[in-house]
Amino acid sequence: MSRYTGWFVLDAKARNLLPMLAETLRGCDLNVVYRSEDYLMAREVPGAVPLSRFSRLVTAEILVERYPNQQVRLQVVAKNEELPLHQRNHCQQMFEKISAAISNNQNWELLNLVAS
Repeated sequence: MSRYTGWFVLDAKARNLLPMLAETLRGCDLNVVYRSEDYLMAREVPGAVPLSRFSRLVTAEILVERYPNQQVRLQVVAKNEELPLHQRNHCQQMFEKISAAISNNQNWELLNLVAS
């Protein structure tokens, strides 16, 4: 199973952060399948990978922690059932796409990023 994790610290003054995060994920070809006050789960749209490679479909999870000083910490996890046999596998590419979309979003300021 492939799994990539990143932590983002944002200066986010917007009250509607979760809808903006959901829109960011949709821009990465992911459909939001579950949303609560501090959590989003999205799955890759079928058709992005061949049907014979269904194990490559990526699920992304975002856990949101809000702090009193308008900072927000996001823990982002991208995972799929594919074994990471290649250095540049599909899950890693999707994680990088999601990370770039969050990092370059105009609705907040990125203060810190740690990816593993």
